[in-house]
Amino acid sequence: MLLIQDICLSWSKKERDSVCAKKRTEFPVAYVWDKMPNAFHGEALVNRRNFRQSGTVFQTLNGAANCFQSYPSVKDLNLTNLHIQSDTCGYKAVFFYDERRSGQPVRRGHNKDYDNVDSLLYRRDILNETAFSLKQGQYGCVIWNERKTDWDTGEWYYQLHALNLFYSDKMPEADIFLTRKPDFKYKQIAVLY
Repeated sequence: MLLIQDICLSWSKKERDSVCAKKRTEFPVAYVWDKMPNAFHGEALVNRRNFRQSGTVFQTLNGAANCFQSYPSVKDLNLTNLHIQSDTCGYKAVFFYDERRSGQPVRRGHNKDYDNVDSLLYRRDILNETAFSLKQGQYGCVIWNERKTDWDTGEWYYQLHALNLFYSDKMPEADIFLTRKPDFKYKQIAVLY
């Protein structure tokens, strides 16, 4: 089974000053799995946690601190900018810039599927690369940021995303992402204007 903790921190233009930016460097990118289900059916379990920075305070959004979703297969996962593929010994995490769902800046670079006619990213100048491959008992972390525009106000807002992935044949301890360091860490941190 693949356990995924999907963390998102949002902030507005008024939190762009140096005091708020310094506070963001202290934002935890891993949490305990509170109220973790005892059992689930499927290949993947996702725990979503959404936060908003207001000044120097991080607030949980909509009480959704412990939203769990199980998926029968990793093929059913729909994670922004991250595609999970079954591999011979585990799972491969592929980071790609999803221009339909992602904000700015556009991530360009190596596209591993540039010449693959069966890929949706065929002949696209878009970043699409393997972040890491997980074997049994391994933990990987993907961190990226973006700038978006609010549809209602037209104002810019910003997001930091952290996805922690753990591959195990049994349900681990609830603090698995806190008690050990990732075996793999992949970052796509851009300057956000």
